[in-house]
Amino acid sequence: MSKTILITGGKTFQMVPKQWLKEKRLKEKYYLIKSRDKKLSDIYLDLGFENLSHFYSSFKKKFGVTTTEV
Repeated sequence: MSKTILITGGKTFQMVPKQWLKEKRLKEKYYLIKSRDKKLSDIYLDLGFENLSHFYSSFKKKFGVTTTEV
């Protein structure tokens, strides 16, 4: 898949749209975990991850820490 230039909120990103969405969801999850307003099992589903183990590995790869270390 070729990279697409995405412009959002005045910022430009050069990445595949699917990757951009994944990054955005992971960042949202990070802040939700830090705020502790919801259980982890509820948050990952709310953000569109269907597989919990895939979510955990994506989160660790993106932020370098596990969800329990946040």
